[in-house]
Amino acid sequence: MTKLTVQQEWKHDGLETIELENLMAPMAIEANDGDSVVLEGELNLRKEGDDFDLKDYMTADYQDGTLKLDFDEIGYLEQKGKGSQIRLKVPAGVLLKIEIENMPLGLSGLNNDLNIESENAPISVRNCDGAKHIESENGPLRIHNSAGNLFADLENGPISAEDISGESLHIESENGPIKVRLASYHKVDVESENGPIYYETQPVEGGDFKFKTENGIVHLVLPLAFCFSLKAESERGNLKSKLDAEVIKEEGTFKIENIYDGEEITKISIETENGLIKLSSDGHINLDFIRNGFKQLKEAFQNAKTSEEKAEVVEIANKVIASLQKAADSINEEKIKEKVSSAISKLKELSESFDFDETKTMVLGKLEDLGSEIYDGIQSGLKNVKAEFDELKYEHLNTDSIKDYVMKVVNSPLIKPYLSAEKKKMEKEEISERSRLKILDMLESGKISSEEAEKLLKAIGKE
Repeated sequence: MTKLTVQQEWKHDGLETIELENLMAPMAIEANDGDSVVLEGELNLRKEGDDFDLKDYMTADYQDGTLKLDFDEIGYLEQKGKGSQIRLKVPAGVLLKIEIENMPLGLSGLNNDLNIESENAPISVRNCDGAKHIESENGPLRIHNSAGNLFADLENGPISAEDISGESLHIESENGPIKVRLASYHKVDVESENGPIYYETQPVEGGDFKFKTENGIVHLVLPLAFCFSLKAESERGNLKSKLDAEVIKEEGTFKIENIYDGEEITKISIETENGLIKLSSDGHINLDFIRNGFKQLKEAFQNAKTSEEKAEVVEIANKVIASLQKAADSINEEKIKEKVSSAISKLKELSESFDFDETKTMVLGKLEDLGSEIYDGIQSGLKNVKAEFDELKYEHLNTDSIKDYVMKVVNSPLIKPYLSAEKKKMEKEEISERSRLKILDMLESGKISSEEAEKLLKAIGKE
């Protein structure tokens, strides 16, 4: 067995695009602070023949702003690339066009547009900004903490994404499950044939969300105090809502509206043939969303030099203030609420009346102080919101929070010897209920079909 070190560099003026085909080894692509393209890493070879030359497996061609890199399969490489990895460091702003088959691909810390085609390779994208177009047949796709428009087309592979943002999101899948958490997109289009869809959105205004499936479950998680209008159509499926909003049911159609004056309505459309539709709330106001709003406002203050840019500051400030006021309204403690509201008023006054002649340091200092005062106040005031919300859900919707508690009590070894006949009956019901939840989980994850789930539910008397 031989360890072979890989080291190569390409530098071209006017580089715009990198076209990469990798069959050689698992690859990581990272950012390079300079303007060159650097390849490094190690290859774990079973043997190295006398005539072996790595250059025979690597080709590079540059023409008209495009660098084409082909890394071919090495027959001497340990099976599935075990113990091998190559790293490609690329400059920011360069378009990446990547083709892979089975070798894993990880991308991190990039500021590049991506166009990726894969057969079965697992793909991981972390901390990457830029538009992403990804097509895969069977390999899993994972995206974390990344910004930019996203287009993903998968056949059977699962996709999971968390803390992602941009203007538009488009995901297509045939059978693979789709799970998206902490997403912030105005235009959302998610479609699956048989796989379950889970989508959790950050607060956005004026959004256009569309979800479509044939047999898979659609589960949407919406923020508290979210302004939306929802229409769901299902031929044979059902809708279960844990939202504090009235569900209007007509033949095959469900409608829900949760409207707040002065806010742009997010329109939500759901279409399914047989799948179950679930709606729930995350039970809290997202503080990261508020923090990001302050970050955006700070950048606007820093860049404002003209009256037009000042008007932009006021516009951004008004949006941030609207989110802050919504959070403040959720605070029960009057003293904290008054303190936060007072700081919000000062923020509004600062954004409308700041003087260009006033030093940026002084203005940003005021903004930092107000931001800390507001954020800390909201964080302190919302500590009990989740608990209060769970209590509200139980009171009005009979949700699972209290069931978990009951199950813990009933299953406690300390109390079981003292269970009366009535409590034993309750225990039996709880076991049946746990079975029902397990069946629904299996249905949601695609482990069983809706017909199989129906038969199982009938068997335990929990249709």
